[in-house]
Amino acid sequence: MHLQNYLEPHEKRRKKESRSPYLLQWMIVMNARRRQEQLTRRLSFFLSNIVFLMLLMMLLASNHETSEIVIRIVVAFLVATYLYRFLTRKDRHRAVLRKQPFPTSWESVLEREVPFFQTLDESEQDRFREEVRIFLSEKQITGIKTSVDDTVRVLIAASAIIPIFGFPGWEWDQISEVLIYPTTFNEQYEIGRVGDRDVLGMVGRGAMNRMMILSKPELLQGFRLAQDRKNVGIHEFTHLLDKSDGAVDGVPSIHLPRSAVVPWLKLIHQEMEKIRAGHSDINPYGLKNEAEFFAVVSEYFFENPDKMKRKHSELYAMLERIFHQDPRGRLRKALVSMVKPTAGRLGRNSPCPCGSGKKYKHCCLVGG
Repeated sequence: MHLQNYLEPHEKRRKKESRSPYLLQWMIVMNARRRQEQLTRRLSFFLSNIVFLMLLMMLLASNHETSEIVIRIVVAFLVATYLYRFLTRKDRHRAVLRKQPFPTSWESVLEREVPFFQTLDESEQDRFREEVRIFLSEKQITGIKTSVDDTVRVLIAASAIIPIFGFPGWEWDQISEVLIYPTTFNEQYEIGRVGDRDVLGMVGRGAMNRMMILSKPELLQGFRLAQDRKNVGIHEFTHLLDKSDGAVDGVPSIHLPRSAVVPWLKLIHQEMEKIRAGHSDINPYGLKNEAEFFAVVSEYFFENPDKMKRKHSELYAMLERIFHQDPRGRLRKALVSMVKPTAGRLGRNSPCPCGSGKKYKHCCLVGG
């Protein structure tokens, strides 16, 4: 697709929904979960009191006996109380979750299977655990003709959290359930048909809206082959992130300033030309369209940030801007902390956080 042909409808759509993109960006940055919950409780309390007073005025509009007045006051109070509890049910549930210990089986999965988690400092790991706990408590994960264990559940949560970790308090309101298939599948969500199962993951549409489908073997392999620049979980949640502005088009508008949209699209098409010419190591699947290109390079960005920074510095810089994250910088910081005796986090025999699967002393320590 010619760049100009892509830009024109995109710009028309942006003008049509011009509800201050800068306001949306501010809302995301300020949407720290604790502040949001505190604000929700205050607003809910305020609204409940207003409802209580209005009901009281309506119920006591005329003269009544004392006993009847008491009953009506109690009714108004109960309605207001129910309203408050209804509006704050999610926040109260999360408050209970925070008081519970993080499951040891989940911790072992994070330490064993998720290199991204291993590169985080202590406070960031605490936040990552909280996000995992909230995601798994509020999203349904269903196995279709296959089992779903703690490893699968935690890796799905990690896939959701990694792309939005630069946006504290992000809510995945676009999805309510993740379906896990035993194999790849086709565009009609069917499994078992030989030669027609080339889909690894998909964000549901139509009747499957608010659902995501992932192939179980591909999900597991995406984390266990951490440097292959492929991760179907991250890929599909990047599509969902892209969709947060209303369209899956490769331009996450609420994360990208208006002034950066055109440079980003030009960069996409420049990199596509390099792939076509055989001069790029980016997955050729990204040639399908701009949305798939964004998802493919996002996998690369989080799976092998050091290599992407070296081979695609301009692309890395733009993704760093989009995701509000620098995974290469975080990786290097983690590697430095490993050789400091006072760090107390990782040692020479620890799994290397680069995701190679080797011990640190046999991997990045050797390469300096």
